[in-house]
Amino acid sequence: MSPAAAYLSVLSAFADFDGRASRAEFWGFVLVHLGVTVVLAVASAVVGTVTEAAWAAGSAVFALYAVGTFFPALSAVARRLHDTGRSSLFMLVGLLPAIGLVLVYWLARPGDPAPNAWGQPADG
Repeated sequence: MSPAAAYLSVLSAFADFDGRASRAEFWGFVLVHLGVTVVLAVASAVVGTVTEAAWAAGSAVFALYAVGTFFPALSAVARRLHDTGRSSLFMLVGLLPAIGLVLVYWLARPGDPAPNAWGQPADG
């Protein structure tokens, strides 16, 4: 699955907190999301050097993107955790300093090859 296809797949399943997400789908989404975020942040900073109104507009676009992708990103993390056999409540581990790094480890692990409580193995 290409990163662009993964990104669109996650955005289309923005309210789907059930099921499983493959590593390719999740990390493809993360890659494109990070790229878009960096481009918007740089554009906002560059445009912000022109006038305060331009800075406000650039910041508003960045904020709208961040708010608009919050739930799709959250659902992708939940589905990725499901693919590794963990409850989506384990997302809360990410809120703990230092210990939260274990969440990244779980997200990077291969998914369960067999069906689990959240369904069939994710493709990819």
